Amino acid sequence: MIKIAFISYALKDNEQFVLTLLSNLLRDEGYSINSSYDDYSYLVQRATHSNIIKSSLFIGLITQYGDRNQNVFNEWKVALNYKIPSLLLLEDSVNIAPELMSHPNVVRFNRHYPNQQIEQIKATIRNSKRNSENNSAMGWILGGIAALAIIKLLSDE
Repeated sequence: MIKIAFISYALKDNEQFVLTLLSNLLRDEGYSINSSYDDYSYLVQRATHSNIIKSSLFIGLITQYGDRNQNVFNEWKVALNYKIPSLLLLEDSVNIAPELMSHPNVVRFNRHYPNQQIEQIKATIRNSKRNSENNSAMGWILGGIAALAIIKLLSDE
């Protein structure tokens, strides 16, 4: 079975090196990579939608200075609708709806103080391995290491 990771992101141009490093990490784990770069339409385009539903992992990244935040969120919703294992990483300075705060696959992080969230991610990965039958757990098992890498790369520590 071909493993495909879909990466949706909203980053400043000078932070996009994170995507190259993340892609390399995922390729080392046997994934092919798809993304929705340069798609600024608020509607999820047909090709992007098709790529998301063919994926075995979705990783969304929304940062304070990203200019595609709504796009990433909409693409994540497609992954959820099709039960694609997924993680949505949100910088804590981004405003989100209160109901998302308790979603099991939403990770809020602070790039200036990442250690607490890194330890929480490690614990969630360990717990997910014990409960690997559901999609929430699979998002953590497959994407947890990627989440750790992204937060470490974006942090200023």
